[in-house]
Amino acid sequence: MILAVAATEFEMTPFARFLAMDGGLSCQEGRTLPCCTLVAGLGPVETTLRLTRYLERRDLRIDKVLNFGVAGAYICESLPSGNGALLDLCLAEQENLGDFGICFADHYEALDEKLGGTTVFPLDQSMLRQARKILDCHRIAYRCGNFVTVSAVSATRQRGAMLASRYQGLCENMEGAAVARVCAEFSLPLLEVRAISNLVEDRDLGRWKMTEACARAAEAAVLLVREMGGA
Repeated sequence: MILAVAATEFEMTPFARFLAMDGGLSCQEGRTLPCCTLVAGLGPVETTLRLTRYLERRDLRIDKVLNFGVAGAYICESLPSGNGALLDLCLAEQENLGDFGICFADHYEALDEKLGGTTVFPLDQSMLRQARKILDCHRIAYRCGNFVTVSAVSATRQRGAMLASRYQGLCENMEGAAVARVCAEFSLPLLEVRAISNLVEDRDLGRWKMTEACARAAEAAVLLVREMGGA
């Protein structure tokens, strides 16, 4: 059984709508739900708490996790794969705790792992390959790259470029590394898919496409749940 995790109701609501349209929520005629869902909360602390408690108490057998939602795309000339654009669909190759460490004016330094633990979380390559094959078969464009999890959203292009350069990061979010850490603890494979809602630039909410990005991420997540054998 797949557990589909999103941070907010705003991200989960279109997922439930697309799932119902797909027939996944029809319990008549003996159908079962193709996945379980969890709204894990905004930020790494709340996500860690809610996901851990869910996995400890849940009776159903969860054998894989799909984390989905929105992200902000970095603008950085040094990224080898180029920058993401609004509403791009992105798959995570690894997650990084981006701002956990020592903060200087123009850069971050990670804590020694003996003090702070690991801050880099490779995601399950088998699920990633399967997801790429599914999206390719449906001719859905996507990007793959490193995701960066932050506790404070980057509100300037300068900070975004610094994080992008340090982690070769494609985009940032506020929960992915927390989900990855919990999944590692429970030996659960994890796939993360996000749609770009905004560029990480000097903050301008008028340029964001939050509603459209939530819908795009949710639609892709439903497709992946269905074809990765969620039931």
